[in-house]
This record gives sequence, structure tokens and C-alpha cells, in this order.
Amino acid sequence: MQDMGEVRSVGLEQWLDAEGLTLQEYAIRHHVPLDLLVERNDLNRPDRISDYPPPSHYPGERARAVLRGLGWAGLLREEGDFSVLPGEVRRLDLLFWNLDALSDYGFRFRQEYRYSDRSHRVVAHNRLKAPKSNLSLLDAVPHCPVPPPDFWLALATFVAHVAEWHAGYLFMPFQQASQAHWVAVELERQGITVIELDAADQPGGALLRTHALADTQCLLDRLRPHLSAMPGALERFEQETPTLTVCKNLVFDSAHFITDHPAKCSNLHGGRYALNVKVRGRMDPVTGCVIDYGYLKRVVGRRVIERFDHATLNYAASELAWRSSTEMLCVFIWEQLIDYLPGLVELELHETTQSWCNYSGPSLADFQRDGSDPVLTHFQRQIGASSWRASVAAI
Repeated sequence: MQDMGEVRSVGLEQWLDAEGLTLQEYAIRHHVPLDLLVERNDLNRPDRISDYPPPSHYPGERARAVLRGLGWAGLLREEGDFSVLPGEVRRLDLLFWNLDALSDYGFRFRQEYRYSDRSHRVVAHNRLKAPKSNLSLLDAVPHCPVPPPDFWLALATFVAHVAEWHAGYLFMPFQQASQAHWVAVELERQGITVIELDAADQPGGALLRTHALADTQCLLDRLRPHLSAMPGALERFEQETPTLTVCKNLVFDSAHFITDHPAKCSNLHGGRYALNVKVRGRMDPVTGCVIDYGYLKRVVGRRVIERFDHATLNYAASELAWRSSTEMLCVFIWEQLIDYLPGLVELELHETTQSWCNYSGPSLADFQRDGSDPVLTHFQRQIGASSWRASVAAI
């Protein structure tokens, strides 16, 4: 087997066989564990800075734009003396595209192998690496004779790597909220509206979503020339893939009462509610998923569970003060989630094992057009101005 860097690294010039596969791809194609292919003495070898080329004195506009987009995505990290850009085996061609774009910084491709005591197997890591001094030296250059990074190329790089398409809307997770806000302002200047959702996966980050279906199409059209050049980028959003429905079950313990109910439900009582949230959409060909279950749990947790768990439903939301029936709860919960889950197709809410409600509400586009359902807003209307009340007051 060929000599490799830290933990066994395969350079671009080093391919496993005539098929043009890396060792990990060979293992996947032939469904064999890497443990049978990687020799013990090839594990945990240190990578040497001397094996890397120096950076260009002035990186080009393309290199700086791609680096900026990867920074927005939070993909660049530091490991010891190296700056590292991780990649996935499903998207190796995109990682190689990054390698070409970032050549001015002295990056090299490495496929590294480590034995993990936690997983009890050899695990492969695909990444681009460069001495972090290559990037820090460039920060010290006081004047650069090349133009500033191309905004659209930087955004296309970001979108190609971390954006997700759900039911016609583009979701964009930024590592830093300040970067997201700056991008949102620039897009607004171009007539493209995005909104920020309170669903960032880390402190200090921000999640943006295209406001309307037309904004998604306009944004993809602007990015298309750049995305077309990135292997697999457009296919991720436009390839025809299977459509599936995924479900997440969460529970919350709440008390409630039903105003004016003729039986015992008018008394304060409590129980455990079980909520099934169902989202339908096309499978992302890169992730193999419709939606990340972690995101689904985080959104429902923040928007629903934290609000209702160990609370009295009638006092947790004004829309439920009159009636906190499972039917009203479903309508209310739908409106709390549809901005975050535009692929939402059904809620199933169990008050007991024998009593539950199924509800399919409006699409995000319809909700944006029509607003909240009138059944939730009766007591927010001007009911006190009724002529009938005036006549009663006069008596």
C-alpha cells in the first residue's frame, strides 16, 4: 500500500486501482470493512508541514470567494498546525473542486484513516489540509492588488455545501449571525427576501430561509452559473428523487380545562400528550434524508414542547385560553411549525391512548397569504364593539 500522511492519507495522484477509486470508495463499492484494507502500521502517522506547498503571494478572487463561502458555512477548522476542510465520501468531486479553487492557499487532499475505540472500526476522513500559517500569513498582507471576493460565488459555495431545500424553500445555516445578517441585507438589495428563523443549531449562529417560493427561484437562478460548475451542486436541489414522509414523536405533560364543557372536562386535569409530526418531501441525494431528525426535534422542542411541558395549556397561549381541545391544539401547533417545516403534512396528537386528533393544515404559501385561522383569534377581535352589547348596556 502507498505511503500516506496522518493516519494514512491518499493524495490526488494516488488512486487505489484502475477504477479511479479511493480506498474508502473501494470499500463501499465492494461492501467490505476498511479494517481489512488498511494495514496497522499505516494508522496514526503524523502529517508534515514540509509536505505542503507555500501559498501564492496574492490569492485570486476565486480562491478568496470560495474561502469566504466556506467560512460562512463554518466548515473550515483548525487542527494543530493545519487548517482543515472536511468533506464527505458522497461528495468527493465537490471536495476536489474546492481543492482546485483553493490551490492558491496551498491546500492538499488527504483521505485519512483512524481506528476509533468508540466505533470499534477503522473510520475514513476526507479533507483538504493546509498549514494554518498559509492563511494567517495572507491576513497580514496590508494591500491586495486583486478585487474583493465575488459575493455570488461566495454565496454559491456556501449554498452548495450546507444549504437545504425543503418544499420549495431554501434553508441556509450560518456559523455566525453577523455574517447571516450581512448576506440578508445584500440579498434584499437584489430583490431577494430571506427571513431569520429561531432554529440555529449552535449559539451565535443563524438560520435563514427564503421568504417565498419566488425568492427561492430567484436566488437559485442568480447562483446557477456558479452552481453549475460545482459537481453535484444543482442536482442536490433539482434531481428527481423518491418522495417520503418522516415522522418524529415527542411528548409533553400538561394540564388544561375546557371552558363551558358540560362534563368533567371543565375541571382542571392533566396528562401526557404524544405528538407525531409528519414531514413529506423529496430525499436529498447527498444526505439520503428528507429532513434531519435533529432539526425536527429541535424545532418542535423549541416551538411546542418548551412552551407546553408542565404548563396549563389555557394560560400558555392566548389562542387556547377558551378551548384547549386537541383539535384547537393541532391548529395552533401547525401555525407554530409551518414556517420552520414547510414540508409539514400532518399532525397526530394523542391526549390519551384512546383519544387523538389528526390535522393537515395550510401550506406555508397559503398561511403567508391568509394568516392565522379565525378559530384561534375570536377573542382577539373587536367583539366588545358588538351592537348587541351596546343594547344590553343601555338597559
